[in-house]
Amino acid sequence: MTVTTPSCGRGRGRPKDPKREMQVREALMQSTYVLLRDKSVRDISIREIALGAGVNSAMISYHFGGKEALIIEVMRSQFMLYGPEFLNTGLGGKEPSVEMLKEAMARIIRLYIREPWIPRLIVSEVAAKPGQMRDLFTRRLASELGPKLRELLDVLQSSGHLRQDLDTNLMPISFISLIAFPFVTGDPLKKVFAFMPDESNGEKWIEHSVQFLLHGVANTPIAVDQKNKGSN
Repeated sequence: MTVTTPSCGRGRGRPKDPKREMQVREALMQSTYVLLRDKSVRDISIREIALGAGVNSAMISYHFGGKEALIIEVMRSQFMLYGPEFLNTGLGGKEPSVEMLKEAMARIIRLYIREPWIPRLIVSEVAAKPGQMRDLFTRRLASELGPKLRELLDVLQSSGHLRQDLDTNLMPISFISLIAFPFVTGDPLKKVFAFMPDESNGEKWIEHSVQFLLHGVANTPIAVDQKNKGSN
C-alpha cells in the first residue's frame, strides 16, 4: 500500500529514522485495511490495529492523530491508488474528452465493488451521524476530490463536450449519486430489483451508468418548465 510519509526533522531526544517511520505508517495502514474488510469501524480496536502492525498502539496517535484519522487515510489511499487518474494528477495538460468522465465513473464503481467497506463506511460513519469521522472525511477526502471532479466537469463543458445548459455546481452531485446509490442501499435494492453491483455484473452496471449519465433515457429532448427554472 502506498502512503505519504510526513517529513521527520531532528528534534530533542533520539534521532528519528524516516525509513523506519514510513515502515510503521505502512504497517498500521495495512493492518487497518485488513480489519476494515471484515469489521465495522466501531468493532475495530486500537489494540488490534497495533497488534496486526507489530507496533505499540501509541504509534497510531503519533503518526495519524487517532484511529479515525488512520481509517480516513486508508480510505484516501484506496482512492489515490484505484480511483480516476485525475484525482492524483489533475488534468495534467491533457486534451479534455468525455472519455475522462467515463473513466472516472468506471474506476470509482470498480473501487466500490472491490472494496465494499468504503461505501458502507461512508453511510454508517459519515452520512448517518455527525462527529469526528464526518469532519475528517470532509476535510481530508471530500474537500480534495470534489473540486477535482468539478474542475473536470468545468473543462469538459467549456470545451464543448458537455451541454452548456447544465449547471456544473449540480453535476458533481448527480455524478456521485448515480455511482453511490446502489452501494449504500444494499440489500433492500437487491430484494426489490434483484440486482446489486458486484464482480459478476460490475462491467454491465458501469456501461449502463455511463450511458445513463451521458445520454439520459429520452429519445427526444424534454422541455424545461421555464416558470420554475432558476426559481431557487
